[in-house]
Amino acid sequence: MSIFYDTLGKFKNFNSMINIKMQQFTPHISVLENIRNSYDKVLNEDQKNINKNYIEIKSKLDLINREINQKQDIVKQLKDMLINFENEFNNRYGDLELKAISQKAFIRIKEEEFKNYISSYKRKLKEKQELEEKKANLETDINKSISLIDERCRQYIEDVKIKNVEYLKTSITDIAEKFYKNMLENIDLNSDYINSEEYINSTQEYKETYKKLYTFMSGLFNITQKFIDDSNFEKILPALIEIQSNIKEKYNEIDKLDVQKDKINIFESLKEKYEIELENAREELENILNLADKDEELLKLKTEIDDFINQYQIN
Repeated sequence: MSIFYDTLGKFKNFNSMINIKMQQFTPHISVLENIRNSYDKVLNEDQKNINKNYIEIKSKLDLINREINQKQDIVKQLKDMLINFENEFNNRYGDLELKAISQKAFIRIKEEEFKNYISSYKRKLKEKQELEEKKANLETDINKSISLIDERCRQYIEDVKIKNVEYLKTSITDIAEKFYKNMLENIDLNSDYINSEEYINSTQEYKETYKKLYTFMSGLFNITQKFIDDSNFEKILPALIEIQSNIKEKYNEIDKLDVQKDKINIFESLKEKYEIELENAREELENILNLADKDEELLKLKTEIDDFINQYQIN
């Protein structure tokens, strides 16, 4: 409660007690005045001066009237003090009201800012959730792509180990079995050795054996070359490169999503700042409204009124 209205309440209570006390005097005064008037009708001035009853009644009336006047003066003094206190309070409170009006306008602005922020905050939370879902999907895709690389490599090794090696072994076995069955007609020996003196002067059996061995070696070379060509891992490189590019692209997308999330996180961190600013503005308004109750001059006037009431308090 404001110190003014607290003091006003004390004044009203004090004034009510004074009025009650003065109302208690009314019947007694009426009786005494009636008696005095009766004496006035039958006594002259000299008799009044010596009549003890008349003097006593008049003295009682004077005493009561003085007490009434005294109490009226007390009430008047207290009322004057209260009016002065009210004027001082209103002067100070009037200045504070202007500050309070300005502060209330400031609070409304802050409340509107906070309202708009919360609206954006909710949208940002939804957007952040969507980003996290996208990131999770990208990470799943990346893991699948990494697994696909492993699968392609495993498949390559299996093909080499089983398919290509088996073909190599079977082919070598085939040409080995045909070693003694090979027809030697129209064999193109692409070898410098056939022009050598040693080969020319060799026996026919030697020449046929050489041709068979050369044919076997040529077939073995061709089979081995096919094995090497079929086993060349560079054949799977385009697929691996494509997968790797896809992984890199997804990592780039994740980086972009993280940047967006960081911006949202910064935006979310402002919530506490807005709340604190709004709370501080409201506290400032409360402080402004309570400044009058903390004013030293007003507190001094209030204390004087309280002391005055306590001094003349009627029990």
